[in-house]
Amino acid sequence: MSIREVRWDQHVGKERDYLCVDAFIADMVGARALSTAFETGVIDYMIAHAVCTSEAMLVDLQLDRRGLQLLLGMLRANHVVESTCNHAVMADESDEIQLSASFKAAVVFRDLMEAKLYFANLVAPDFLHLLTALLMEPAKFSEQARIFKLFSYQRAFEPTAENYEQTARWMRITTALTKYEAQACIAAFDFSPYRRMLDIGGNSGEFVLRICRKHRELRAAVYDLPLVCDIGAKHVAEEQEAARIQFIKRDPAQLALPRSYDLITFKSMLHDWPDAEMGDFLHRAYDALDVGGTLMIFERAEASVKDIQIAYGQLPLMLFFRSYRTPQAYQAQLEAIGFHSVAVAEVQLDMSFILITAIK
Repeated sequence: MSIREVRWDQHVGKERDYLCVDAFIADMVGARALSTAFETGVIDYMIAHAVCTSEAMLVDLQLDRRGLQLLLGMLRANHVVESTCNHAVMADESDEIQLSASFKAAVVFRDLMEAKLYFANLVAPDFLHLLTALLMEPAKFSEQARIFKLFSYQRAFEPTAENYEQTARWMRITTALTKYEAQACIAAFDFSPYRRMLDIGGNSGEFVLRICRKHRELRAAVYDLPLVCDIGAKHVAEEQEAARIQFIKRDPAQLALPRSYDLITFKSMLHDWPDAEMGDFLHRAYDALDVGGTLMIFERAEASVKDIQIAYGQLPLMLFFRSYRTPQAYQAQLEAIGFHSVAVAEVQLDMSFILITAIK
């Protein structure tokens, strides 16, 4: 089995293994060089050949000689590649090289690695050119930042080819993140008592797909924007669980959420909304939930910098730092609405997540 064929499902019980990808996208130079290695076919070539020389790679991939040598040097400094001999450096083009053992373990999660690289490279100019605005003039940052042009939710209503492509672009990122983050949520929360689940803002359906795969008695619905639902339905269509996953398109004229669910979830969704709108979603979820049912929130917690600097791969998440809330902010809203038995847990992933449950 090649590295690219390894399925995440083989890592059940190892829900945090994927975090190893972050070591290779921690600094800008190393991360950008890794992106180029994917783009030029260098990584695929080394996966296919296990051990090779840069001369063979040069000929087979038709790359620039001096450019390849510098690229391999950057990859070596980032612990992506290594020499098979005991040389301190890769001295010439006849030296045999290979992917490092640590990178082979990380590239198992290639979809996530490439999504994080793409996301960080895309929004790096926001950090480089607009950090002062981000920290001191948030309204100005919101007007100019590329990250908000990427997440153009208003374009997920009208079914045009351009809107579908724009929506699919950011959904590829969120789907890759959710694929792995969901495993930690599943490990921390017992979904087995539930039979009818509604995931609000459920995106491509990846979150409910992972849960339905583990809990075969569960039927789930995703409530989201029209184009998101169209793309999501295609995303899960070939999966065995597809028959148990429904997509419900948000109708702007119908504020009430669909009813008859014993579990309603918000996964990485509420941070997108100001406090008033967040409270409105929770109110509507309360109305839609069965009596005795559970509401669950799985969100990133407030971000802070202590002893370790923000990694390059974390830049996109850091740009949303104003959006992340404390557990107390959610708890106060839930109790004011009428939920009881509010429970809070922390799940440590690439950032701290908060898992909040409440009963109607």
